[in-house]
Amino acid sequence: MLKLRNAIAGGAAVLAIAGAVALGNWQTERAAAKIALEHAWIDAEREEPVVVDSSSALTARRLPQRVLMRGSFAHEKTVWLDNRMLDGVAGFYIVTPFILDRGPGAVIVNRGWAARDPAERTRLPAVGYPQGNIEIEGLALRELPRLLELGERAVDLNLPAIWHNFDIDAMRPLVAAPLANFVVQQTSSIDDGLLRRWVRPAFGVEKHRGYAFQWYSLAVLIGAMGVLLVVRGQIRSHSRTP
Repeated sequence: MLKLRNAIAGGAAVLAIAGAVALGNWQTERAAAKIALEHAWIDAEREEPVVVDSSSALTARRLPQRVLMRGSFAHEKTVWLDNRMLDGVAGFYIVTPFILDRGPGAVIVNRGWAARDPAERTRLPAVGYPQGNIEIEGLALRELPRLLELGERAVDLNLPAIWHNFDIDAMRPLVAAPLANFVVQQTSSIDDGLLRRWVRPAFGVEKHRGYAFQWYSLAVLIGAMGVLLVVRGQIRSHSRTP
């Protein structure tokens, strides 16, 4: 009976160790993927910009990607993303479709940040609206940064409007030109009063490394306890032998 119990306990310990190691490996792989994404972001910021001349220009390319575009803003289709913080101050991201001059197509551009009126949150700040054909540079991304959203919020389709998060699918029927499947975070300067101090996203590499360390430590602990129990069992067995 004792041998059977020891065998069952040993098998359970082996399975627990294997599970902990597998979870540690998974977190290690996630950390490696986040490191690769962070390096891709840094490399994109340093590369020469790719000229975007249609809404499908980057669909087959890796993102993020530094880009150069020529065209004009459709300011009447602007979306103001609320509750965006900069240096502890609440404000808006101003997001506007950019109609490509060599099209066909349009690209959503996050033009920059402006402070919100602390007394009246729905009062839009005074910003510049560049007119005519212009050239801008930026970083092409898969999507704009999103805030936590509890439940579904109705999207105001009467633009310009204030949105909590940007919904590119809701935007498509509101723009006359075909809309790209990527967005651009503008980095080039222009006289519009907006701030463009972009912060790289938190990739969470250290978090995954921490989780991996915890799982590997648990595997070592289970193994050590298993060895200790086996040794104690052997000692007791020998002590009972006449």
